[in-house]
Amino acid sequence: MNDTILLFLSNAITGVAGWFVGRKKQQADTDNAILRNMEIVISSYKVLIDDLKQEIQNLNIKIQDLEKKVDELHAENKKLKTKL
Repeated sequence: MNDTILLFLSNAITGVAGWFVGRKKQQADTDNAILRNMEIVISSYKVLIDDLKQEIQNLNIKIQDLEKKVDELHAENKKLKTKL
């Protein structure tokens, strides 16, 4: 009878210890997966931000060119008005 109780207690203690160790490992694995996913998302956002920065630079160049053309057209318009 004592052997059965001792066997039951040792199995219970082993099970509880395994659960604690397994729980910590599972939590660590979950945390690692979350961190990997966050790194992937952050790198995707960095690529998106870099693309948007390049597009903004291109649009700023176009705006400057258009402003220059508008100024030239204003000057040409003034010249034509003075000739009339």
